[in-house]
Amino acid sequence: MEDISQVSEKRRLPLEIKIRPYLGDHRFDGRAVFPAVEAMQLLARSCRSFLADIDTSTITGVAFHKFLYLEHIIDKTVTEIINETYIDRNGRVSSKLLTKNRLKKSSMSRLKEHVTLHFSGRPSEVSVPEFKTATSLTGRPFKIPARMLYKDLVPFGPAYQNIIEDLVVTEKGAIAHLQTSSTPAPLQPLGSPFALDAAFHAACAWGQRYSTVVGFPVGFDQRIICRPTQAGQKYISRITPVRQTSEPVIIIFDIWIYTEEGHLCETLSGVQMRDVSGGRLKPPKWVQQGR
Repeated sequence: MEDISQVSEKRRLPLEIKIRPYLGDHRFDGRAVFPAVEAMQLLARSCRSFLADIDTSTITGVAFHKFLYLEHIIDKTVTEIINETYIDRNGRVSSKLLTKNRLKKSSMSRLKEHVTLHFSGRPSEVSVPEFKTATSLTGRPFKIPARMLYKDLVPFGPAYQNIIEDLVVTEKGAIAHLQTSSTPAPLQPLGSPFALDAAFHAACAWGQRYSTVVGFPVGFDQRIICRPTQAGQKYISRITPVRQTSEPVIIIFDIWIYTEEGHLCETLSGVQMRDVSGGRLKPPKWVQQGR
């Protein structure tokens, strides 16, 4: 392993993604896609494998650029997966998930950027609501049964159906009761990927009710992991809308995840949710009734 202070040049490290059965439950437009939460795990494991003193508990400047479709990963004859990393003068580690696609019937290849993030180790100050405040919502509540959430709003397979009770939303935010999957997974330096993924589902549902947008996460400003979530455990997440842009419509959220006892697990600020379907995906009418 190397010391962060001694590494400055750009490096490209090979990555391997094992196609585990549960990944097929994470789908967009009928196609299985590699989850953003798994991509962050993959880059964290890769950077930790060669940097002795890296801190992966604070992640900043995250952008999810393009979906990585699982059929492209399976077809090893055309896709090479890469972690491009370098360290800036402030000791911040930049990491990018790239694929190098060799075009069929051609000697040419091209690089595609899927995820960009930074492991900073120096978190910015964030405001964290007390557990009692985080788990109460003002405004008229609207309950979305978990069954309907995963049938109509976030049509993922069973491994990613981790909101287990009615999702409660008001104009001020959402409260989600989660249970992380006990599905076997490789070492997870950032904790279970299923808790944050489920929190994204709650943000997506809020956007469909109050902004008429079927949004997917396209990035965030900062993620701080205080207590890594574990497999097969229950958690509570609070999702709070902060602001909304136009042209394109992007809904900005802050997200907190707690244990059922009220201990903070992680906090995300500036989570950006946007329609990536080109307007093809529309919320079902029932989710906007009674607004």
